[in-house]
Amino acid sequence: MATPPLPQPAPLGADAVRSPEPRRLGPGYGASWWGEGWRVFAASPWVWIGIVVILLVLMFLLLLVPLLGGLAQTLLMPVFAGGVMLGCNALARGEPLGVHHLFDGFGAGRFGPLVIIGLMVLAAGIVLGLVVAAVAFASIGIAGLTALGALTDPSQVDLSTLTSFGLSLLLVFLIAAVGASLIAMAYWFAPALVVLNGEEPVTAMRKSFRACLRNFDAFLIYGLIYIGLAIVATIPFGLGWLVLAPMVAGSCYAGWRTTF
Repeated sequence: MATPPLPQPAPLGADAVRSPEPRRLGPGYGASWWGEGWRVFAASPWVWIGIVVILLVLMFLLLLVPLLGGLAQTLLMPVFAGGVMLGCNALARGEPLGVHHLFDGFGAGRFGPLVIIGLMVLAAGIVLGLVVAAVAFASIGIAGLTALGALTDPSQVDLSTLTSFGLSLLLVFLIAAVGASLIAMAYWFAPALVVLNGEEPVTAMRKSFRACLRNFDAFLIYGLIYIGLAIVATIPFGLGWLVLAPMVAGSCYAGWRTTF
């Protein structure tokens, strides 16, 4: 039985309107987004699997490019994400999903703002890396870093060595985790806000961060479910990600729809 389309969304293009301030939703929405994510995948499963495979191949090919490959990955991921959001929107409007949607973020008026989002994520990641390195240097010290760097085999790190670093390692981990979470919050809805609402990159990231912060409890439930699904998807040689990745995209789109 065909999966019914989602309710009609707002129009795109010249008729698109700027997104309102994010709504405050109940914690149960964190689970409902996954239900919508499954519906989005089930509406066109084979096309979604093709999109995932093509994206994985492209990411692998970029890694083969010396020096610039990793940089290109970071800059282009929001572009591909924007195209995927347009594909989700097409399904919601009752239109067919196509592999071409993966590349729709390269269209005129979209590519530049989406790349800017990638640049801001890259800059934030560099700043976070410098902060984590500075904290590690200050808390663990030169001697500790030298001892860790001298180990050629990570398995040689015994319990006593880890215990000696104790709170210092925990502090470094917490700063890295919190920083990465803040960057993810600013990025999560940003591609959708750019391609579906015509927001400017900085405004899109600010509204995305505010939406995630305002609905922290819903995202906490969403994240816990994600961890469970990711474990299950990884068990069969990672093949479950052919399903889970489109579900993540669909759940992000559903989150954008309900929050904005």
